[in-house]
Amino acid sequence: MSKEAVKQFMEKMNDDEAFAEKIVAAKDKDERLAIAKKEGFEFTADEFNQMAEKGEINIDRMLSYIAKTYESRGIRLFVRSGTGLFE
Repeated sequence: MSKEAVKQFMEKMNDDEAFAEKIVAAKDKDERLAIAKKEGFEFTADEFNQMAEKGEINIDRMLSYIAKTYESRGIRLFVRSGTGLFE
């Protein structure tokens, strides 16, 4: 498992708004993984989700960003902590 890659991915999601927008705009988990891989982050959806479920990464800020992004487009989302971006 590439825990370090997942942690670095989360740092980039939190620090780089353009990158986060690309991930959020992706049509599905496969496209999100492809974008992450292209940016040098090698991990699987299962690895990401396992770390999120165990609380090894904090995805609350990212989920809040995703909700705000969609809300700005007139779409109301309800997100809950611990859900995986790659489900």
